[in-house]
Amino acid sequence: MLSRVFFAFLGLVTLAGICRAQDEALELKLRWQPGQFYLQETDTDTTTMLTALGQKHDQKLRMRQTTSVKVTQNDAGEQLARVSIDSLKGELLQDGLLNPFDSAKMEDALPVLQKAVGGTAGRAFTLVYDPSGNFQDVRDISSMVQGGSTPDLTSIADAKQVATLYRRSMEMGLPKIPVRPGDKWISDEIIPFAEAGDVQVKLHSKFEGLVDRGGRKHAQIAFEGTMETQPETGTKRSVKVGAKSKVSGQVFFDLERQTITLSVLLGLVNLEVDGNTLPVRQQVTMRLAAMKRSN
Repeated sequence: MLSRVFFAFLGLVTLAGICRAQDEALELKLRWQPGQFYLQETDTDTTTMLTALGQKHDQKLRMRQTTSVKVTQNDAGEQLARVSIDSLKGELLQDGLLNPFDSAKMEDALPVLQKAVGGTAGRAFTLVYDPSGNFQDVRDISSMVQGGSTPDLTSIADAKQVATLYRRSMEMGLPKIPVRPGDKWISDEIIPFAEAGDVQVKLHSKFEGLVDRGGRKHAQIAFEGTMETQPETGTKRSVKVGAKSKVSGQVFFDLERQTITLSVLLGLVNLEVDGNTLPVRQQVTMRLAAMKRSN
């Protein structure tokens, strides 16, 4: 009898502890861990609905990008995340024909693919964070800059933009302050794109709850919102993200390792190209394939 009472009491205490854990405000902030190596695989499926412009076939692009991140710490306590785009593989369905490509032998790919993604693999940059994990700067972008000893200013700007897009994509949907399961928040940010200009992204996010993934406790976050190129005085762009473009997705944040292990992003974009509206559907799935001590 006493043993049954004891275990019943123990069960209530355990349940109370779980409930308190659910009520605790959690900081869901991405933190790169010094001494760690991260391997990410990102699958992107893009359908450009050319039939909306009267063409016979839509265009479909499927691509897998492998990205590695090696994190160190300098004498000032800064955390240096060296991000390297290692490889790209995929296929382009165009005019009813399937065209594969591989960054290891881009010379065999279609010219349009060589131009679009040929120089992506091999790019690298360093994201710099202060000892508290706050982003500070982008460094070491020489692999993305043209011009040799006299660097091209446009390519410098483009390189920093690539680094910014990567960092923002890793942070998308995450809250700026500690949150509890069930909490909701709104974010409103401007993200620069090379051709489409400054794009305003407004998101409504929710901390859905705590879930188990691979034996580790994760915070599950869902978000949805809109995106649109902002007006620019004196600038006429041939490509813009048009009104009623939508984005939604989910993020799984590893509480112990303070990183994202899975994110799924779905975009329904009305691309305005030379005055025509071109619907584009894109799904981007990023998985943490490995995380281990770096050599």
